[in-house]
Amino acid sequence: MLPPELTGLLGLAQRAGKVVIGSTAVSHEVRRPREALLVIFASDFSPSAREKVLAKATATPKILEIGTMAEWGGFFGRQQVGVIAVVDKNFAAGILQKVTQPARPAKQGSK
Repeated sequence: MLPPELTGLLGLAQRAGKVVIGSTAVSHEVRRPREALLVIFASDFSPSAREKVLAKATATPKILEIGTMAEWGGFFGRQQVGVIAVVDKNFAAGILQKVTQPARPAKQGSK
C-alpha cells in the first residue's frame, strides 16, 4: 500500500504539472537540462528497464523505490506505471522528507 503522505504530495505535484509518468517520458525528462529531481521506481519494475531510463541522464537524480506497478497504475488511473519523475525541487524535497523520516508515534489523549 502506498503511504498517504507520499500520494498526497504526488497528487498535488501532478495537478501542478510537475510529474512525468512512464518510462519513455521519464527517459526524455532525465536527458533535459531541467533535470528530473526525483525518480520513483515501482519495486517490481525491471532492472534492465531501470538502467535504460537512467542511461543518458544529464545528472544523477534522487531515486526512490516504493510501491508496485499495479499500485501506481491505480493511483494514476492506468493499468500499470513503473516509473515516475518529479520535476519540481520543492515537491521532490517534500516527498523525500515525508518518505524518509521515521513515523511519529500517535499522541495519547489526556484523561
